[in-house]
Amino acid sequence: MKLYIYDHCPFYVKARMIFGLKNLPVELVVMLNDDEATPKKLIGQKMAPVLQKDDGSAMAESLSIVRFIDKSDGEPLLTGKTNPAITDWLRRVNGYVNKLLPPRIADAAFAEFATPQARDYFAAKKRPLSAISPS
Repeated sequence: MKLYIYDHCPFYVKARMIFGLKNLPVELVVMLNDDEATPKKLIGQKMAPVLQKDDGSAMAESLSIVRFIDKSDGEPLLTGKTNPAITDWLRRVNGYVNKLLPPRIADAAFAEFATPQARDYFAAKKRPLSAISPS
């Protein structure tokens, strides 16, 4: 199986973690951030992570990937209830995270920013609206 990712993406961490918990091999494929063709070919839209299964089919959505892999051997590990307090906390901090992290991520040495075009693509997509001057 192949897991197409952006290393800076928190959703990728969820999808990758289940492979480690279950001690399953997975090939990680870091896409350039401006690579729209690969995810569109796999799932019809630019999105990551994307799991390409052994049969060639693909699926997106980190939690869908986690559930699929966790149940694939008939011995799921993640069987407890989710904690609503964690979900509430994540909702509260998400606004801060989305303002604080993108400028730092855009300057970081992630493989998905290996070309200036890929880095510029990210910066343009994540630039806060307040940073865009009116025409």
